[in-house]
Amino acid sequence: MEHKSDLLNWYNHKKLDNNADLQNYFLDYHPEMPVFYYVITRNGEIINGDESFPEIRGNVLRLINGWNPKNKEVRHETIKMGNGKSMSLLLSGKSVFKNNVYIGTIYTGTNITMQIYIVKVLVTVLFAISVIFIGLSILLGYYMSGKAMVPIVNAFQRQKEFVTNASHELRTPLSILQSSLEVIEADEREKLGEFSLQVFDDMKDELRRMTKLINDLLLLARSDANAIKLTKEWFPLTPIIDELIRKCRPLAEKKHIKFSTNIQGNIAIYGDKERIIQLLFILLDNAVKYNIENGYINITIKHEQKNVKIEISDTGIGIPSEHQKFIFERFYRVDQSRSRNQQGNGIGLSIAKWIVDAHGGTIHVQSEEGKGSRFIITLPQTTNLKIGVK
Repeated sequence: MEHKSDLLNWYNHKKLDNNADLQNYFLDYHPEMPVFYYVITRNGEIINGDESFPEIRGNVLRLINGWNPKNKEVRHETIKMGNGKSMSLLLSGKSVFKNNVYIGTIYTGTNITMQIYIVKVLVTVLFAISVIFIGLSILLGYYMSGKAMVPIVNAFQRQKEFVTNASHELRTPLSILQSSLEVIEADEREKLGEFSLQVFDDMKDELRRMTKLINDLLLLARSDANAIKLTKEWFPLTPIIDELIRKCRPLAEKKHIKFSTNIQGNIAIYGDKERIIQLLFILLDNAVKYNIENGYINITIKHEQKNVKIEISDTGIGIPSEHQKFIFERFYRVDQSRSRNQQGNGIGLSIAKWIVDAHGGTIHVQSEEGKGSRFIITLPQTTNLKIGVK
């Protein structure tokens, strides 16, 4: 009882300091006030207070039972009402001491249910507005990008049409030039001097180079327009490899380059024969052009699960690592001067990549500068592989 009297005296002095009227010790009821408080002795007895929700008193007392609030400590609690609804409360308190002896605590609280509800509504509204705004932004961005892409698409389409038309138009005069040179060579070669013969041979070389360039450009233009259809069939690879080696041998012999093959049986492949021949010739031609004197070229072909794996390796000058990821791009050259000396135009490997992609395969390179290159091709076979096809 002494502690209860001490707590009452302390509380009354506080009220006098605040010019408040003294009242008897009971709980006041103010339903219009969202704030409440309880003066509780250390034995848990309520000696005064002010509440607006008597029905939650029991729940509040259970929550604060044994709680000695620290300075400025605030707790957020949620209690269930009898009607199934929830009420959110913020609770705080102050412990009272006399001569360093704890005599009780004053707890205060406020109902923040409405504030939390408003915050939740605001968050929901802001989220909905954000979703709508993002959706509108996406639609607007899609519309604007579509508008911006129209001139780019048109320009690209005109560029493709120009390349296709120009390639077609250039093939005719080149064919006429080729025929004319053949006629001159047949009728007048014996009459030409040494210098004229050299100029004549240079003209034929340039004509062949231009014809190849025009054919390559036309192929790329037609591939962009999806105008090329593959004619797939079964065919053996060994005779094709032998034929390609024979075609590359004259240039290889000038540099004393030797060929070696490692072909698994008389392996056959299912694909477009002309395109596969073109693919292999591009890689073999590059292996010869960029090889060193007395170098080697090795061709390995084998089955690997449901694929045919082709490896063409050389002992050439190699490709620097920083360039390897770009070599399959159109018109990309590792060394401009080197490509000009070898009559390269930066199209061959891009055509090789297109042929492999058109067959659903993969192509990549392993190379080290000064130590040669290895091109690895994997071509999937949609039906059972046939060996021994003749």
